[in-house]
Amino acid sequence: MPNIEAAGIVLREVKYGENSRILTVLAKDIGKISVLAGRSRSNRSGMLVATQLFSYSNFTLFKGRENSLLKLNEAEVVSAFGDIRLSLDKIAYASYFCDIANHICADGAEENELLRLLLNIMFKLSKTAKAEEYLKLEAVFLLRAAACAGLAPSCGGCAACGSETNIKTFSLSDGVFRCADCSDKSGVCMEINDVLYKAVCFIESAEDRHMFSFSMGVKALEYLVSVAEEYMRVQLERDFKTLDYLRNVRTL
Repeated sequence: MPNIEAAGIVLREVKYGENSRILTVLAKDIGKISVLAGRSRSNRSGMLVATQLFSYSNFTLFKGRENSLLKLNEAEVVSAFGDIRLSLDKIAYASYFCDIANHICADGAEENELLRLLLNIMFKLSKTAKAEEYLKLEAVFLLRAAACAGLAPSCGGCAACGSETNIKTFSLSDGVFRCADCSDKSGVCMEINDVLYKAVCFIESAEDRHMFSFSMGVKALEYLVSVAEEYMRVQLERDFKTLDYLRNVRTL
């Protein structure tokens, strides 16, 4: 079987044997794949950096027996996002982003939009050192990733009457908004206002080059992030240990 050439980012790594790892890679045109990286934990292999968590690399893969894992033949790093590894905050954010990406895409399904989003976010994360910018990156990533997964909130105004003003609640289970007159606090919902509603809708619909072009106060941004975090938790029906870690790091 011919080699498979793939460019992708390492979302997850698990030790396998003494010197090997099993990687979860989000690859261009291929989607999420599992790769056995033999002897990749050894510096002598020459592939340590290219196969570590967060690295975006060009991989040469091959497959042996039917139903076996793809095996790594060669790897060349494109970007290791080294600046991320110098900051505990950045590591925490990057780990959470990769964890989300890992859980919203199916094996072998093309996910180029999600890959492009994640690489954009990782690049910006590596270059910033401001806490409020970390929050903005998280809000954008979570809401755009939700859209990639077909889970985008419904930004058509109030789900009951269609009003675009006086938005009061956001249903985490249904992904819809309701105004003060139609507000229904049954089920899983969070309070929201017009500013936050418009921010969600802007992030969801903006072109890639404009998706960070919004501003709000730190407190409002913190609340927007909490809404996005809870929305993903409810929609994906799982808790994320990487989010628990991120929240702990924020308190340091």
